[in-house]
Amino acid sequence: MDADKNREDAILRGRVAIVYVLGTHYLFLPFAVLCMSAAMLHIRGALWLSALPLIFQIFAAVGANRLKTAYDARDENDDPKIWARRFTIYSAFTGSIWGLGAIIWFVPDSFPAQAYLVLAFLGMTATEFVARGAYRRAYFAHAATSIFPLVVLLAIQGDAYAQMTAILVLFFVGVLHTYSDAIERLLDESILLRYDNARLITRLSEEKKSAELSRDSAQASERSKSAFISSISHEIRTPLNAILGMAQLLERSELEKAQRDHAKVLLESGRGLKILLDDIIALSHGGEHPLNEVPEGGCDAGQAARTVGRLLQPNAWEKRLRLSVNASSGIPRAAADPRILRRVLLKLAGNAIKFTERGNVEISVDTLEEMDGRRTVRFRVTDTGPGIPQNLIGRIFDPFAKADDSYARRYNGAGVGLAVAKRLVEAMSGTIGVESEPGNGATFWIKVPAMTAGTAEEGEAIEKIAAPSGLTLLAFLPDTEMRTTLEHLLTPFNNKISFAASLSETARLAARGDFALVVTTSGEIDALASMPGKHTPLLALARIDDRQPEAADTVLRWPTQPSALYAAIGFLMGSNDSKREPSDADSDDGIIDATTFAELEKSLGFKTLIDILQSYMATAEHLTTILSTTLEAQEWSDTARVAQDITGAAGGLGLTALTSAARALAQSARDGGDPASLAAAAGDVLAQHQRTRDALRRLYPDLAA
Repeated sequence: MDADKNREDAILRGRVAIVYVLGTHYLFLPFAVLCMSAAMLHIRGALWLSALPLIFQIFAAVGANRLKTAYDARDENDDPKIWARRFTIYSAFTGSIWGLGAIIWFVPDSFPAQAYLVLAFLGMTATEFVARGAYRRAYFAHAATSIFPLVVLLAIQGDAYAQMTAILVLFFVGVLHTYSDAIERLLDESILLRYDNARLITRLSEEKKSAELSRDSAQASERSKSAFISSISHEIRTPLNAILGMAQLLERSELEKAQRDHAKVLLESGRGLKILLDDIIALSHGGEHPLNEVPEGGCDAGQAARTVGRLLQPNAWEKRLRLSVNASSGIPRAAADPRILRRVLLKLAGNAIKFTERGNVEISVDTLEEMDGRRTVRFRVTDTGPGIPQNLIGRIFDPFAKADDSYARRYNGAGVGLAVAKRLVEAMSGTIGVESEPGNGATFWIKVPAMTAGTAEEGEAIEKIAAPSGLTLLAFLPDTEMRTTLEHLLTPFNNKISFAASLSETARLAARGDFALVVTTSGEIDALASMPGKHTPLLALARIDDRQPEAADTVLRWPTQPSALYAAIGFLMGSNDSKREPSDADSDDGIIDATTFAELEKSLGFKTLIDILQSYMATAEHLTTILSTTLEAQEWSDTARVAQDITGAAGGLGLTALTSAARALAQSARDGGDPASLAAAAGDVLAQHQRTRDALRRLYPDLAA
């Protein structure tokens, strides 16, 4: 009922609005002036009488203007019936003025004058119909009061033409009146359409505001969740990484077998907890996939599979399983981030080993031609485990889903690994699936796009190249960023870099032959090569928009990855491991063992390694402080103990110089060395600690924060 009432009210409001817009225009003036002019031809004397209706009409126009002003200033909640009645009264009043005009302007016994007057009145009536037809009562009030006196005057003439004209006038008014029905229906449809549109717009606006509020609330909730996850991740990962780092260092230290076994259990449990934490955090980020940063040249699919096989081989040996890796020949490089790809394969192959009691696990790589002509690289992990029931395959990639709860519980499975793997594969624009039958094992497969022909053959082949050590280099690099990066990448590994101030100085120093190679930019390399006395290998660092130098022994695009720099230096040095025998000036051991650090970063990941190094630096600072205290007090037994602790902490990370110095101090203290030699050895430990700390901060700037 309320809806129907509202629609009726909207229709009436629309009609009233139309008549107030059109009905207050001065449409009568042309007809009134014509009628008055015609009447003056017959009226002799009292000419003012013929102008009287026109004067009244002018006053009516002023009143209409006031009425329109009042309507425009009305309250929107006013009853439209009140304004409809007011306009009806105004229409009757103006119609009465025309009725008075009919009496004054009517010329008896002159049918031409009467016909002229009828034509003028019919034109006026039709015009007023346009203005007042939206509200029939207003039109009828105007037509009745304006036309009725003219009809009466024509009828009392007694003349047949006059009487027929009176009938014609009535017929014309009646026809217009019937048209008003159709006009109102059309107007009502338009008004209702506008009414419904207005309601729809209002509702949409309200829904938009509600949706925006919901969106803002969801975004705020998402930001809070992300902030919470970031905070809790840091708060949990930091001590966990410290535990893992110290457990790894403890495992590598000189312990008895039982204690080493305990450390191994601690390390394995901590790693399992870290993997679970990483998976849960990855799932909690919803649709935020990690970036699939495809390196230039893509990823060596076979190498990725073999790397995973090597990492998991000890796990397979422990369960007496046969782990094999089979890669077909001619496999194209995969358009995927090798880190993400290896992470997924580690999850799939790790699960296969975990759930397989006997038999074998196979990682295979081949190439497929898809229906749309695209080539994809397919990885398959096949095991001889218990298999997966068909009714569970459809949801095995859902978060916290397990193929068999009782079996998974035996291995502390949380059911998130496959969900994370699916998300990572989709981040690489790939697909993942599984084929299995209960009792016959399972085959998990992933497909990733293959690189198109013509891509560079760089990538995995240079990832394993260790940093060069024991080299003396000469560099002329006007770019500060290049100099800083080169120092950070090379000096931690006992390489020495001399920076020349000018091209001429570079040529003069290079001519002495004291440097393994010269590093400069592509714009300077040709000029340097043309100078006399040059016989040192030249390495050019070329930015993307630089021209290709002709005289360089090797050109390296800049910016570059550390492995690419090490590979270029290794090529110039003429050996695969980029090393040479140190000269007398370089007789000290390297500060950092490059191979150990490369393996740690590869197995643990960059962020985990940073966390471990931060824990190490805090521990090392504490131990060296204690060492300084024992040195001052000459408590040599405590000095030996602290030196042994430093040996264990530094040795597990490949900090060779510090490990050697601390081991020498511990041995000298145990052997009862004299105080002077012990003090000198302790001073060497403290000095090597400072060098190691500075080298680590140059290699990993994040440690300086």
